[in-house]
Amino acid sequence: MMANQPSLRPSIILFGDSLTEQGFGVNGRTGWASLLSADYSRRADVLNRGYFGYNSKHAVGLLPSLKGVLEGDLLFCTVYFGANDATVP
Repeated sequence: MMANQPSLRPSIILFGDSLTEQGFGVNGRTGWASLLSADYSRRADVLNRGYFGYNSKHAVGLLPSLKGVLEGDLLFCTVYFGANDATVP
């Protein structure tokens, strides 16, 4: 959705690493994001911004690209990073 267009529904932003990216399910399995989307069906748009291999340092760099979405009609946002922060390079 473009930032200048009015939103019909508020947004729910899922922001995180691959655990978020795969939140709608993998290999035919139901994921947590799909359950959330079903619960908010017709009441909110669920936008998945999960990035495989990203850590909290990457997240800080991505925040400016989310500015338009975060300034819109936002119901809530999840932030889920940390699994990749705990790995040894």
